[in-house]
Amino acid sequence: MEKTTLDKISLNCEVYIDSIECGNGIKNRIFDMGITEGEKIVPIMKSPFGDPTAYLSKGTVIALRESDCSKITVRLNRDYA
Repeated sequence: MEKTTLDKISLNCEVYIDSIECGNGIKNRIFDMGITEGEKIVPIMKSPFGDPTAYLSKGTVIALRESDCSKITVRLNRDYA
């Protein structure tokens, strides 16, 4: 299973969250929206200057900065060991 970080995912590519290592403030915000390990997330739009990026998960759009996305590990498929 191939892993990478969320900031390296191309637009409209479905991935699954493996781990979230952000600071508590952003991590709590992400969890409050129901975005947790194992959930599908899709980058759908970049801002004109490339940061932040809008992501779709569970019907919710959330904007995340590249610095936070670099701390979110994702898998390219849903299979977990």
